[in-house]
Amino acid sequence: MTGQLDSNTQDKVLLKRIKAGDEHAFELVFKNYYPHLVLLAQKYLGDQDLSESIVQSVFVKMWEKRSVMDIQSLRGFLVVAVRNRCTNELKHQKVVREYEKAHIETIEPVRMSFNENVYLQKINSVIDELPEQRRRIFKMSRMDGLKYKEIAEKLNISPKTVEVQMGKALKYLREQLHPLKKQLLASLIIMIML
Repeated sequence: MTGQLDSNTQDKVLLKRIKAGDEHAFELVFKNYYPHLVLLAQKYLGDQDLSESIVQSVFVKMWEKRSVMDIQSLRGFLVVAVRNRCTNELKHQKVVREYEKAHIETIEPVRMSFNENVYLQKINSVIDELPEQRRRIFKMSRMDGLKYKEIAEKLNISPKTVEVQMGKALKYLREQLHPLKKQLLASLIIMIML
């Protein structure tokens, strides 16, 4: 019980020092809590790199907001912050998966007559407009069928970076191909009516 009180007292002293901009105090808190918080994040996410990234982002935010933060329990604050970030990450991943499933599906080879090549050329030209790394990630995912973690390992980047780049690629493709989608639907309706 006394050890717990000492730990709480120590945390309160460190919090005061952090609030005053003491980098050494912040470093002590980071070293003390980081391993435990990464393990906690891994239980939620099952991904070491992503877990480390999330815990680091919690500490960065804590440092940035140090002058206005009102933390009663340092351990409680960090655990709740990491848990919330993990929950938000899982929700985000679900949204990304649903978006990918709904918006980027292989166009079935419907009878599109001579317009088929025009549509495919447009899609390929939009993909080619992506920045080099983003295009490479997109092609590895969509054309080679690799998972984000596999792409991350091949390119020596974090899975989070792959996810962010895929999100940006999909957004750009959606924006650029939206007029084409309307045109394609109009062509299909005309073909059905003939």
